[in-house]
Amino acid sequence: MSAQLQAEVAAAIRTFKFNEAELQRLLTGPTGPVMKNVVRRAIRVESSAKQHASGRPGPNVRTGRLRGSITWRAGADGRSPYVDVGTNVHYAPYVELGTSRAPAYPFLRPALEAARST
Repeated sequence: MSAQLQAEVAAAIRTFKFNEAELQRLLTGPTGPVMKNVVRRAIRVESSAKQHASGRPGPNVRTGRLRGSITWRAGADGRSPYVDVGTNVHYAPYVELGTSRAPAYPFLRPALEAARST
């Protein structure tokens, strides 16, 4: 490596200031680019899940309560930001997984798989 290049690299290293707080804000902060990406994906999963819960080949829609209840909520744990996508409708697990008397009409799993592939 030439002396001039070594001097430039050394100068760049001296001017670079590592800021742990700024790095954490970027990675885990609610307005950082990582969280923005996670939220964008959550909105995509929510939209897809609502489409899957909107009639054939999905469940028969009578009131739209299940579809209307699908939403997302952002959070963060000690390691990273995350988003929960789901519903609080009590019969949603029976629609998603089926029962011995009724077939399964998954709406969350296909939406999550579609988001993983993009």
